[in-house]
Amino acid sequence: MDRKKILAVVRGYLLKEKRNTVLTGMFLCFVTVFLLIGNQLFVNVQTANRRNAEALEGKQHVTYSGISEEEFQKIKACDFVADAGVSFHLGQTQDGTAFEYVDECYRALGADMAEANIKQVIEGRWAQKENEVVFTKNYLERYGLKPGDTVSVDLTASDADTGDELYCLPGLKLTVVGIIDNMTGFTDRKNGYVSQELAQKILREKNGRVSAVVRFTDQEKISEYHDKLEAYLGREENLNAQINYMLAETVEEGGTLKKQNTFMNLAIWLVCVLIVYHIFYNRLFERKRDFIALRKIGFQTKDLQKIVGMEFLVFVFIGSAAGILAGCFLNKAVYGEIMKAFVHAYDAEEIVSPRLSWGSIRNTGILFTFIMIPGIVSLILQLRNVTPVEMMRGKRRNVRKQFLALMIVSISAVLISVLAIQDNHSDEGVLFVKEYVPGDLQVTAGSIYENIAGGEIPSISDADFQKMKVIPGIRQVQDYEINYDRGIFLCEEKEKLNPDSANYASMLEMEQEIDGKKQCLYNLVLVTTDNLKALVPSYDETNDGPAAVMEMELAKTLNLEIGDELTIYDEQLIQTGSKAGCTNARVKLLDTQNVILSENHVGGNLLVVDRETAQLFPGERYRQVVNVWTDGDMEAKAVSDLEHISKACGYTVRNAGRQIQKYMDLDHSQRVMHCFFIIILTVIGLLVYFNTVFANLLSRRNDFRVMHKIGIRKKEMYCMVLRDGLLQGGIAAGITAIAQFAFAIGRQESFFMEFAITDAGVMTVCALFPVFIFGYMFHKGMVTFYVGGRAS
Repeated sequence: MDRKKILAVVRGYLLKEKRNTVLTGMFLCFVTVFLLIGNQLFVNVQTANRRNAEALEGKQHVTYSGISEEEFQKIKACDFVADAGVSFHLGQTQDGTAFEYVDECYRALGADMAEANIKQVIEGRWAQKENEVVFTKNYLERYGLKPGDTVSVDLTASDADTGDELYCLPGLKLTVVGIIDNMTGFTDRKNGYVSQELAQKILREKNGRVSAVVRFTDQEKISEYHDKLEAYLGREENLNAQINYMLAETVEEGGTLKKQNTFMNLAIWLVCVLIVYHIFYNRLFERKRDFIALRKIGFQTKDLQKIVGMEFLVFVFIGSAAGILAGCFLNKAVYGEIMKAFVHAYDAEEIVSPRLSWGSIRNTGILFTFIMIPGIVSLILQLRNVTPVEMMRGKRRNVRKQFLALMIVSISAVLISVLAIQDNHSDEGVLFVKEYVPGDLQVTAGSIYENIAGGEIPSISDADFQKMKVIPGIRQVQDYEINYDRGIFLCEEKEKLNPDSANYASMLEMEQEIDGKKQCLYNLVLVTTDNLKALVPSYDETNDGPAAVMEMELAKTLNLEIGDELTIYDEQLIQTGSKAGCTNARVKLLDTQNVILSENHVGGNLLVVDRETAQLFPGERYRQVVNVWTDGDMEAKAVSDLEHISKACGYTVRNAGRQIQKYMDLDHSQRVMHCFFIIILTVIGLLVYFNTVFANLLSRRNDFRVMHKIGIRKKEMYCMVLRDGLLQGGIAAGITAIAQFAFAIGRQESFFMEFAITDAGVMTVCALFPVFIFGYMFHKGMVTFYVGGRAS
């Protein structure tokens, strides 16, 4: 057939049915906007997560510890390694100051938050010559030094695993040439950084080992390149390596966020394919008489395929072009609100942008193409394989169209219910904050893990503690003092222990002969506080007497219940192999709970006791945790004063309210994401099902008129469409429930209430839509159009 005639037919369809043309174009525009904004959402979340990971863990992809200088050079020369930085630990002095060399690349790849102190020198310059050094500010303040002064230090390097001494560097004379800020979160820790010249000299002479940070050329292949690098180095045993998993989870193809993005895009693709097919199938179905007429005047099957294909392409162009333009404007409105959530959750004012990225547009274009291909191919194949009359002949209810609509409704309902139960487990973070900060604020010094290993132990002085207590607005304080001598033990016979507990193996390892029989020991770190009631409100000092709070799993190992008594012994128990003559105390188990003094003071070895019991045992106690309760109207003033004291003395202040608010903001950002998709999916499901039901009832209007004329009552006709709706709702809800149940089993979780609510919503919509539409059509007159259909 002549191309002009085909174009005339297409133009006639588009212009004659202007209302349907506009509605179909708007529907495809809606699909494009949905894809565009959805993909931009994942791009923004990924960007925020990546920046957050870099701030907390660093830009490096992998960190290697304890490798040789030769291995580092091989890593640096590898073709898929973009950057590699090196760090060399020279040793530490008797006062605990650690001396290191870190090159510029190592500093650049370090975490912005955790290692901000070594990013730049705040005074002077970095060490360049063999006798030069850069110190943290607290080292110079302690010894009254300034740039230009010379210090003499004795360095000792030890094996990190065995504690054996590797080498000594006595009388090392160094000149101070620069100052860097104190370590974030560890203001008591002192460091000195030397030049490359000195580091390489000691490396060669002492055959030292270095640590390296590596950034690969392709950020999305961290795990793959890590394995490849291990094979490239050809070691018999694996390197001591640590992948930046926080960053990998964000950027890798197998990362959690990428998996969510892939899953959502696949689900969106499937829903959109069904929608597009549904729209054009409706248009095709309503033209059965037109196609019959066209065949009678000489149009062939290929001509009909050209008509359908050209019309399809016109709508695709209109929908995609209008969708991209609309998406640019709508994206600003959508992300104007979402961006606030990201700013609060990630402290990232300039990370999330309301502008569309090229990556989002590219992904949208690819998805849009793959959405359109199945629809046009399916329609053209139907026109090729079946004559128009046979293709369009069928039940007036159009079972295929109903099935498509129900599939769209079911898939949308499954996605809605899955999104409704997604949880980032921020509640656990809130509970953890409340657990280690029972008050409003917390001041800490040092860390239990660092202090157990030895070295200088920081402590909140009595003078500072008294200053804190009298700050206006502070209602109550509670301090914890820790004895790190590790000279206190539990002692029990093996037969009396619970072998099903986590600490059973630890006690067996310390089994030895005490008073002539084998007994198991457990080493404790003793903690005391004057305010046990803040930890256990039921504590009564008069009636309970000497008391203790123990970690739950340890109590389970010893088969202890709350109210039972236990005995703790000093180190003489091991030295003499007898309980006789050693210092001991009988205490009542006041409570069993996770003994968490602070974020940096967590451990099953901690035993909290009253002050009198703690004073029986030797060893110095260090006040390292202070919990603070404030008056509500004076909280801001109390926080400011407390932070001022802590900053001057090198303590760390934690504000429970701020930390909890971060988790709440993160929840808010997740809810915004989920609600966005839930609303879009709900609208899609409702529109598609409404369109299908309306089209079917419209095609049966003459049947309803005839039934009414022959005496069938309105009530009976309402019951008829209600039964149809219930049947369709049952099918859709059944498909949805099966998918939900499979999802619940895969996640090893129960059948959530959100699932039942979604299924009930599907049933209600499918049952009531036909009734409402039928009532409107019967009583208000006939509607002359519907989306994707033909004017009536």
